[in-house]
Amino acid sequence: MVNLDLFDRRILAALQRDGRMTSVALAELVHLSASQCARRVQRLEEAGIIRAYRAVLDPAALGLGIAGVVNLSLEKHTKANIQELQRQIVARAAIVECLSVTGDADYQLRVVARDLKEFSALLMNAIVLMPGVLTMHSRVILEEVKPFAALPIADDSPLL
Repeated sequence: MVNLDLFDRRILAALQRDGRMTSVALAELVHLSASQCARRVQRLEEAGIIRAYRAVLDPAALGLGIAGVVNLSLEKHTKANIQELQRQIVARAAIVECLSVTGDADYQLRVVARDLKEFSALLMNAIVLMPGVLTMHSRVILEEVKPFAALPIADDSPLL
């Protein structure tokens, strides 16, 4: 873990809110010079703390009216089976997130579709047919109460 000082934490918090913030605006916000701020951002990128910058898109505006969570349990946990399953998951654009999890399932997927018919087709014609899938349980997301927005930046206070 990289040691982060107060300025690093401020930079990270600000960039999570607005990844397009200019170095000058960021420097003003965190009370550093623009050059110091730019060097710190570069160091945070090189250390892998800042992994990427991206736009957060509105699924409904793109015609993606349905989102769901799909839990998969595998029949066999062989290396080849897992690699092929993961390859197929990564290749399918409608699967926007895949987590290997503990508990009743082996994987949890987040999927998007235009409508319920497309969601059903994705489940029945693609996901359930992936190699090694023993069981599949799906749920439609009714509302995102708290969508992922930012990680908590450690400031020595508890996360609870």
